[in-house]
Amino acid sequence: MTGSQCPVRPSRFGPNDTLGAINLITPEKMVQASKLVRSGKTYSMALIATPKTPGYTLRRYEIHIVAPINGTGMPVGANRVTGYDEYLSVWGGLGTHLDGLGHVGIDHYYYNGTHANDFYDFAGLKKFGTHALPPIVTRGLMLDIAAWKGVDMMQGGEVITVDDIRATASAQNVEIQSGDVVVLRTGWIKMIEIDGQKFLGSSPGVGLEAAQYLADCGVVIIGADQATTEVHPAEDPATFAPGHQLNLAQNGVYHLQLLTLEELHKNRVHEFMFCLGLPRLYGATQMVANPFAVI
Repeated sequence: MTGSQCPVRPSRFGPNDTLGAINLITPEKMVQASKLVRSGKTYSMALIATPKTPGYTLRRYEIHIVAPINGTGMPVGANRVTGYDEYLSVWGGLGTHLDGLGHVGIDHYYYNGTHANDFYDFAGLKKFGTHALPPIVTRGLMLDIAAWKGVDMMQGGEVITVDDIRATASAQNVEIQSGDVVVLRTGWIKMIEIDGQKFLGSSPGVGLEAAQYLADCGVVIIGADQATTEVHPAEDPATFAPGHQLNLAQNGVYHLQLLTLEELHKNRVHEFMFCLGLPRLYGATQMVANPFAVI
């Protein structure tokens, strides 16, 4: 639904589009990204999630190991087979994860002016489920904002501005291009081991002007080494998660959150082939993820 009653603008990719900025990753873009690989070295950007990983509201992770072969744990057959399976219970938004376009909207309107009535189902989203996203291979940039500022860790609530992004990119001699994934290092991920509640309670992150700047550059995913991608609390204290509304609903730009970028930082890796494939679990709004860089 579009029109005067809908607060979300139509997608530039057409009235039926459900992928958003992912459309900017062309076959040519993927080939370009592959040419960045020289050594074959990989860097995971994902935390190892545990039952102790802090999460907002009810977000939790549980794992139970069971012996399912005959239910007793005893060897089976003449060859005495033993083994284990696992039962997992995990929220899609715990630990390192991707925010899909069905995650946050504006007054029940989501990406491309789609009303919740047209896609929400308790048993899984009928549109915008993360299972429908293609494997993502493109050029990745790690903008080391903290290093450019000369600090080990930015402060909670500190806003990343357009000038910060431009200056960091210039210092690293990289240029943001259409179809890129841009991940921002603030150093805040270190707080997760110091004080999990403080880690969640505030975070340095992208301001609204910087978010729109990245969208205008053609960025597909904005990631950060903190829990919200955007600055938290918001620049306007009367609002909550306006950056999610701008990126996901208005621009179709995805979020990656709780990234660990310290290895990229230590090795001064700023440009790489970015790779991400999500578990194809039907209907999720968010999904645990293991994005990685290849150089």
